[in-house]
Amino acid sequence: STGVVKVKPARILFWFYSRFHRFRQWRTRHVSKAGVMVLTAFFVSLLFAGNISKSLIYQAAVIFLLILTTGAVGSLIPFRPLIRIKRDLPEYGSAQSQLVYEIEIENESDRIEKGLVLFEEILDPRPSFETFAAAKEPYEQRRNAWDRKTLYYRWLWLIQKKAKTSFRPVPLPDLIPGKKVKIKNSSLMQYRGYLGFHGVSIGRPDTLGLFYRVKFVERPDKVLILPKIDPVEPLDLKSSRHYHPGGINLASSIGNSDEFMALRDYRPGDPMRNIHWKSAAKTSQLVIREFEDEHFVRNALILDTFADADNEDAFESAVRLAASYVCQLQGPEAILDLLFAGRQVFSFTTGRGTGQVGKMLEVLACVETSRHKSIRELIPVLHRNMEQVSGGICIFLDWDEDRKDIYEMFCHADAGIQVFIVSDDPGAMKKKVADGIDNPERIQVVGV
Repeated sequence: STGVVKVKPARILFWFYSRFHRFRQWRTRHVSKAGVMVLTAFFVSLLFAGNISKSLIYQAAVIFLLILTTGAVGSLIPFRPLIRIKRDLPEYGSAQSQLVYEIEIENESDRIEKGLVLFEEILDPRPSFETFAAAKEPYEQRRNAWDRKTLYYRWLWLIQKKAKTSFRPVPLPDLIPGKKVKIKNSSLMQYRGYLGFHGVSIGRPDTLGLFYRVKFVERPDKVLILPKIDPVEPLDLKSSRHYHPGGINLASSIGNSDEFMALRDYRPGDPMRNIHWKSAAKTSQLVIREFEDEHFVRNALILDTFADADNEDAFESAVRLAASYVCQLQGPEAILDLLFAGRQVFSFTTGRGTGQVGKMLEVLACVETSRHKSIRELIPVLHRNMEQVSGGICIFLDWDEDRKDIYEMFCHADAGIQVFIVSDDPGAMKKKVADGIDNPERIQVVGV
């Protein structure tokens, strides 16, 4: 199995799964669990009621049909509640953790609403056909031939990855006219990224409790689900301070960044905040305050995003490891650069007033694998800035000559370095790394 299937069978499967998903969503909103049980009983009794002269099971089928008809007719009664919805979402959620939030519900009609059920409606989680055809479920090659041909588990995985979670129906208390009610809702977040809400569906069961009359209330919202943060061992990169020309523009008021040196005439391009206005008022010319340039620690965190379709689980583990070290390395005394490549090379900085750790975690929450370039795209960027780098953490998904070159670049620059290689086969990866490497203690293989 190559992960890229023939177009025609894939399109047929995609069409079928897409319609089936829509039908299942409709069924869960309009048919209660009791209704599913009665429908199942009806079809089973109908199956065994072929010969009415020898069996009385057909009578049970007739009874179930009458019950279903009564419920279905009751569900056709118009349902137009005047309800306002507001979610109180946290700023962030976390993968593999419960997202807990409140929903404020206000009944704006003049009648009491009883027995209602709330269904959360998220943005359509169905993938595009291109994604469905090209993606590959983790360990898909281990499934049997039928599963690899039908691609149903791939479809489920893509739905779960995009949806992030699934919400259960929430029974609502009696809604008094003009009163606000707050209820709590929660769900386990399975994947990182943005969770988008489209609105809610309010359901009212019929008299028999078999079918729901449903009213959709639009209420868009979204919340960012951050990668899971794992406890990690502190690293001693033995990083030393390096000289940064113009470091005052990158550092906050820590160390010697605010050490005043002298006054000089203004030159085009000087920052306006450094103008000494008192001297300018006396001399009628702009005068600039000069500061001592900064020496500080600057570490690089390199995330390998070049994963093939078989390596999705390893990439998610790499992102979790990167997020864990972003939190562990935060502090006022150093700058941390996150470096990775997609369609282009991206660099994000935190520390010493340049940014917040939360912003870097937001970046990691949305980072995706890249198949357009190779990790070699990072080498020129690192080479230009290696003189300013004090140490680095490299989180790789494989080991080859390009990744070895990045490792040796840090070693030749005498910068502290720690390499993590995330692999679903740690034993084989350790053998692959062992040949021709100095300081093997700086390289650690991590299982998925």
